[in-house]
Amino acid sequence: NATNINAETGQQAETSETNVPDTRESREAQIAAMIASFDSAPAYKKYVTTVEDEIKSEIPKALSQAPDTMPQTNTNNKYNLPITASISLSPGSNSFSSSDGTNTPLQVNSSVSALCFEPSGARLVAGHRDGTLRFYDFHSMKPSSSASDSVCYTPFRIVDSDNDPLDSTGRHVLTCLGPSPTGASWIVGTTSSQPKVIDREGSATLFNFVKGDNYVTDSSNTKGHTAPVTGVGFHPLIKDICFTCSRDGSIRQWDVSGRGKTVFQKWLVCQKVIGKCKNDKGQRTQITSNIGIHPNGRKIVVGTSCGSIQVWNCFGSGVNTRPLGAVFSAHGEMKPVTYVTFSNDGNRIASRSDQDNTVRVWDAHEVEKYDAAMSRKSNNRRGNDDQIHSSSLLIAVCKGLDALNEIPNCAFSPDGKFICAGTSINPRDTSSSACGQLKFYQLPKEKIEKSKDNNSFKKKDVLFLEPVVELGVAPNASILGVAWHTKLNQIAFGTSKGG
Repeated sequence: NATNINAETGQQAETSETNVPDTRESREAQIAAMIASFDSAPAYKKYVTTVEDEIKSEIPKALSQAPDTMPQTNTNNKYNLPITASISLSPGSNSFSSSDGTNTPLQVNSSVSALCFEPSGARLVAGHRDGTLRFYDFHSMKPSSSASDSVCYTPFRIVDSDNDPLDSTGRHVLTCLGPSPTGASWIVGTTSSQPKVIDREGSATLFNFVKGDNYVTDSSNTKGHTAPVTGVGFHPLIKDICFTCSRDGSIRQWDVSGRGKTVFQKWLVCQKVIGKCKNDKGQRTQITSNIGIHPNGRKIVVGTSCGSIQVWNCFGSGVNTRPLGAVFSAHGEMKPVTYVTFSNDGNRIASRSDQDNTVRVWDAHEVEKYDAAMSRKSNNRRGNDDQIHSSSLLIAVCKGLDALNEIPNCAFSPDGKFICAGTSINPRDTSSSACGQLKFYQLPKEKIEKSKDNNSFKKKDVLFLEPVVELGVAPNASILGVAWHTKLNQIAFGTSKGG
């Protein structure tokens, strides 16, 4: 038996040795054929166009041959503004009811109250006064024809943000909106005192914020807001921290990482109160603007009902007793500030009021140096509203911006050289020439200039700017909100007709 086993083993070894050359030769032949195929002419397969490709090919033609109902284009674009082409976004379906159990029919043409890009620019979300959120995805949008034969795009999802069945106070108007730094969630504020955080698709509510005690006069001793929310926003660098402000005069910070304190494991409790706004007499005042967050997340700016602009520090565990800086009567005595924002480099602050039809640009560093005593002294000066502030503080005033709504805003360009804002039309004006305009202003580069006589520096006077570009983009409608994406350099605006 041992002899037979050894014989069989020897035969297998001889067979394997004889197969090695054959295997190597066949492999070399395969490699040679592969190399030869590289040198041969490639074979192309003819592509057959589909219906979707034909529709997409019509989009540039529609943009170049825009009818009167579409936004106008400006061929003389010497400032390189993103105004060479445009598309129309329709509000969507006509049949939509609320999801809070009441089946309330919602308005398809409800005016836009908040507008925001996703950080990557892939999506645009529009908040409407009926409490709905309209999601637009630029990668998957398909054009459709409207009744006026113009190409428009519909939202791929409509979400009812006011869908709490336990809220018996009625439906609320959506007032503010903000994305997280990663784009994974959105924070939504309404005229109720309880903002919420929803996921990227808007299909689930991640956090509901608790409501404060209305019977406690000191807002620092309550767990949440006690009045309608006017501004929301995430920390630009920390994805789990967000900020809110309200008409109760408080600015609050929240932890949405899941480790924050909750009530009944349902409502999120405020992490800390950043500050409580007061007027120049030390009395409590309301916050009427959104919340402007510095690009590095260290400072916050808000506007109040007494007409002041206040910059607050976000650091510290306790309540700040006073802001870093404040400018009272920023747009005139007792004229509420409705919108504030930082430039992308954080060096300038833009503010807007619905009562003086202007946008004012301030030096952020000078605002921090401008304490309450200096502001009270400036209020006692004689002169109009444009002359009471020094030129080192107030850089420019952009005039000619009619605002007939309570939420007018503005936007800096990515490089901070321009600022744009929309105008309103008279609702009683039924003529075909009524059109909401988008106006662009070129901002000054520096606030000081060198004197020719000597080497000293002298301050420039406050500049009163006229628009360098005016576009009539909203026929028979007012422009309520403007958003300018910092990376894509694209502008989106919402109108009173819901588009």
